[in-house]
Amino acid sequence: MSQTPNLGLPYIAAAQAQKHITHNEALRTLDVVVQPSVVNRDLTAPPASPIDGQRHIVAAGASGAWAGKDNNIAAFQDNAWVFYAPSAGWLNWVIEEDKLLVFDAVAWVEVNGGGTGSVNPALLVGVNAVADSTNRLSVNSPASLFNHEGNGHQLKINKAAVADTASVLFQNGFSGRAEMGLTGDDDYRFKVSGDGANWNEAIVIDRSSGAVSFPNSAFYNGGTNTENLLVNGDFVINQRGFSGGGLTAGIYGHDRWKAGTGGSNYTVSNFVVTLSGGELVQVIEPALWGVENFAQTQMVFSVESPSADLTITVGSVSGVITAGTGRRSVSLLTTVADNGSLAVSLKSTSGGTANFSRLKLEVGAQATPWQPRPFYTEVALCQRYYTKSFPIDVAPANALEAKSYLGFAPADNFCDTDFLAFPVEMRTTPTVTLYAPPDGTPVDFQWATFIAGTGWTYPSTTTAPSFALSSQGMTVRQSGGLGTIAAKAYQCSGNYTVEAEL
Repeated sequence: MSQTPNLGLPYIAAAQAQKHITHNEALRTLDVVVQPSVVNRDLTAPPASPIDGQRHIVAAGASGAWAGKDNNIAAFQDNAWVFYAPSAGWLNWVIEEDKLLVFDAVAWVEVNGGGTGSVNPALLVGVNAVADSTNRLSVNSPASLFNHEGNGHQLKINKAAVADTASVLFQNGFSGRAEMGLTGDDDYRFKVSGDGANWNEAIVIDRSSGAVSFPNSAFYNGGTNTENLLVNGDFVINQRGFSGGGLTAGIYGHDRWKAGTGGSNYTVSNFVVTLSGGELVQVIEPALWGVENFAQTQMVFSVESPSADLTITVGSVSGVITAGTGRRSVSLLTTVADNGSLAVSLKSTSGGTANFSRLKLEVGAQATPWQPRPFYTEVALCQRYYTKSFPIDVAPANALEAKSYLGFAPADNFCDTDFLAFPVEMRTTPTVTLYAPPDGTPVDFQWATFIAGTGWTYPSTTTAPSFALSSQGMTVRQSGGLGTIAAKAYQCSGNYTVEAEL
């Protein structure tokens, strides 16, 4: 072997003559490749007046004396250009750029991030700090700057799955105090904590609609009173005409209140509810209150003067209101599972009779005094789920006084009403029940059509009516031996109820 394997320095052979020549050749090489720094790396031909000892990295496409020496270190020594081919891992400082380069076996690239493979990949990076297996990039600095490179700049945080987290976490003493981002789903959330363990959501932005909700902010009615999330909390509105007594599971009594899974038995007198058995349930629709859901929300349920302990369930959490006079309450924190319609129920804890009045559910930890909404507002809220053509204080039944509607016969023996608008837009497309008017000889659950010379006529068959339905109203079609003539107008009469309960 005549030279060293890494730098190619010549060996002095035994009994070699003129040893100084070989030794000086090695020194010239060391002078170039040890602690190397070059003037520049962008020349493809030698400079016109080089200085002895001056070094350059030969740029791609070199010509002249440098032809074929791309990426070599060209050193001007003893009035001639000498070339040194780099090996992978050689470092070089470029004076004109103030940059450190490394040769990656293909090209010279920047060590500090500008070029291919400079620190790519680096398992851990600590800037004035020690990185670890979790915090693989760690920076101790008064500030961090992410600057553009001519146009815009994006900071990207990506997660693997919907249930994972992609967020920015703000800490005090390495204990979380605020967080924003995608935490557990793809909705954008802002949440805060007083201790790093218990978190409260402040803002939720729905990923699909952009709807913004404030899970822990109180709702206000005209800015004057805390909103009651229960509709008909004082049991004043009774469109179905429930007179009290037993209800089987899922059947409604007063508006928005239905029997629980085991049924219920209750009466109402002068605002006081007497629950003698079972459970009363109301399902709350978050969209009615302009929010996506009530998950992880602090809520308080209150009643007036319960005569016995009441077990209150809100979504997946329960608590007890103890018997006593005045406003009595229980505070509950819903869970992440309570992310849809919210079922709220109450029953006597002991299973015996309990008297109470003026039920209220609100966001927050402290109950506020009872304050009813205006009657017409409460009625409109109830009519979102159930409405009827009967007067509000009349229980639906056949053969009661009914309204008349303009009809038109699209064909013989058919009659379609004009569009009948509901008092308010309903929660969704409802189901319809028709009730016969008192005119003629009523046929239960059918409407009558007035035929000149014949009088009020009902379908002669049991053909069920059909409907063109929406959440805003309906058109009713009667058919089956009506005796109507195509293209003529008629008068129709009857009542209806429509239901869109949760």
